[in-house]
This record gives sequence, C-alpha cells and structure tokens, in this order.
Amino acid sequence: MFELYIDERGELAVENMETMLKAFPQLAERATASALKSEGFRLRNLIKTAIRAGGTAGNTWDKLNPHTGVLARAKKGSVKNYKMAWKGKKGSKRRVRQYKDVMLSTRTAPLSKLSGAVRYEYDDPDTQMVSIGFIRGKGVSDGMLRLAGMHAKGFKTRITPKMRKMLFALGFPVKKSTTTLESPARPVIEPIFRQEEGDIMRNIERKFFSNLERYLEK
Repeated sequence: MFELYIDERGELAVENMETMLKAFPQLAERATASALKSEGFRLRNLIKTAIRAGGTAGNTWDKLNPHTGVLARAKKGSVKNYKMAWKGKKGSKRRVRQYKDVMLSTRTAPLSKLSGAVRYEYDDPDTQMVSIGFIRGKGVSDGMLRLAGMHAKGFKTRITPKMRKMLFALGFPVKKSTTTLESPARPVIEPIFRQEEGDIMRNIERKFFSNLERYLEK
C-alpha cells in the first residue's frame, strides 16, 4: 500500500496550493479531497488492470502451475480425485471409485482472486490522506491481505510427509529431494507507484486547480 498526503504545509510541493488553502480554506479543502479521491481511483484501476494482465509494464509474472488451483482447493478439503462409476456385469453392478491419474486446473492467472481487494480510501479532512492498495473491508479478509503480502515478496512452502502424500494422490508426485515448493515474487503496488510517481503530483495539482476554479465560478 502507499499513501498520498497534501496539506497546508505543501508536502507535495505543489506551486501556489498553500496560498489557495489559506485564501479559500473551505473550497480548497473540498478541491483537495476531490483531487486525492480522483487520483486514488485512477491508481486503484491501474493496479487492478495490472493484476488482470498478469503483471506490470516490463515485469510479466510467471503463470500459475496447473496444479496450483487444485492444491488450493485441496487445502480447503473441497477436492475429490475420483468419480463414482458402475462396475460389473448386468445384475451385479456396483458403484466404485475411479481415481484420476492427474488433476489439473485451468486457473493460470496469478492474484486474479485478489483484484477485488484493491481499494482506495480517503481519510477525514484533517489528515487529507488517500490510501491505495490491498485494504481490509467488506469482502476482504485478513487472509486475503496476508496472501497479497506473501505474493508481493514470494514465499516457500515446506513439503511435509502429509502434503507429499496428498500431492501424490492428486497426480502431482514430487521427488524425495524436493523439500519445498517455491512461489515467485509478484509485486504490483510498488511497481505501479514507481511507474506513476512522475505523474501523481502533476495530476493532483491539475485536478486541484480545476476543481477550485469550478467551485469559485458557482
């Protein structure tokens, strides 16, 4: 997550903004809030777009291993690696389990389920701050935020004996020498911020004065 600040001290060093804040405090406060919200909305959409595209400019993420989606469901206990089928001759048929040799998922886009956790929030007028990133709220759990943080840095999952058996049962046998599964880093917040940092202050300045001019004309 990253945050944008602007107040009468001119933290963003926007020319003439401090003067306007003092000359028209109420209108300038309103113009500031609108500018910050607008830029927060824009940045949020850029982050969402990057997630759906599978990476940021110049940094395309690796696709998910085809076993990943299956393993994720298996951890929740919602995967059966078999289907029921009839076996035997007519008159003596019985239903038996037919196990699948390999189970694969069609889910290949990383972080796709986390795009809905990308939000922007404008704080109260006293702080004049907008936060952009993975933010807890309705429909966004602590687990989703924790997972987003893990993916940003990359992580390793230790293969326990129980997991090794589960992997084998799901058609994903691993060598005895393989002790961990590695998930590469897939950062999105910081890369977008670096990509846009040259435009953020200019956008806020432009939107601030545009808003203020519109309010003064009313």
